[in-house]
Amino acid sequence: MPRPVGAFVASAAILLATIPVAFAQSPPSLGEAFEQGKALGRTGNASARGNISGSTAQSTVPGYTANPPEASYFGSPGLGTQASARASACASGPAAADPACMAVQFSQTNPTRRPDFSIGATDPLLTRGRAITADPQAIAGNIAGTYSGCSVQTVTTADRFETAICHQYRTLETLTCDKVLIVTPVQTPGCSDGQFLTRVTADPCPACIDYLAFDFSCGINSYLMHVFTIDKGTGALYMDLGSQSVPGSLNTQIPQTPGPTQIDGFLCYQTFYSQSCAGPNCTIGAWFYNPCQGTSYYGANTFAMPTTVSFTDTWDNQCAALEARSQ
Repeated sequence: MPRPVGAFVASAAILLATIPVAFAQSPPSLGEAFEQGKALGRTGNASARGNISGSTAQSTVPGYTANPPEASYFGSPGLGTQASARASACASGPAAADPACMAVQFSQTNPTRRPDFSIGATDPLLTRGRAITADPQAIAGNIAGTYSGCSVQTVTTADRFETAICHQYRTLETLTCDKVLIVTPVQTPGCSDGQFLTRVTADPCPACIDYLAFDFSCGINSYLMHVFTIDKGTGALYMDLGSQSVPGSLNTQIPQTPGPTQIDGFLCYQTFYSQSCAGPNCTIGAWFYNPCQGTSYYGANTFAMPTTVSFTDTWDNQCAALEARSQ
């Protein structure tokens, strides 16, 4: 539709009249713009908070529910069947206009609307990039020839001379000798009463909330065997099955020997232990047997034997030859 010339000229005059006003004030700096943005955000906090808290979602979000049916999918081994059923339900009918169905339809149709593409090794984007990487000077120019401030200078340092003086002389001979006390530590297997030795564990029931533990500590010419279970989640004591002093000492071979046992209307178990030593290391094995169910579990652990230390003194007299000359 033709526009009157007078109206066009009037519009241009108004536009030109507003140009000086638009550029009369310089644009804000980055800091000022940042502060203005924060101020604008704060002004909307109060109203926005009221729209997203409490029960406002039920009145503002279409189809909102606090108990969506999809919550039943949690823990399922797979979602293929549910996903196919949902895609079929959203394909047509009244449900297709639901916002959730719109998302489902987008996921189903988007791959065909936006097909995949690949960039080959001969694409101009890659070939041009390789050319720049191979010879950047051909693209950016020779820096030394482009910038007059760059120049090649040769700096010469004057020769430096150093005078070294060496003195050679003889002095009176002074002889010294040492008498050395050699202290030799001697380690023997031993431990103090109550000293912890090792823990043996066994997990007879991977699905249970606790597992077995056997703690062995030194006693007076014996071991203290403590049997209990540990909570897998917290690591705390779950059930105490009792403690008992049992025959045992370090660096000895101990055959299968009974430990704490309880067979009554509440608990039914027997425990056993054994020990074998090789050099400075000992291995303690522990059995847990339930005669009521006919089940048995075994665990073992190796620990370094505790030792006690004593000392022997020996003198190394390196002055014997000089002492003989002085006589």
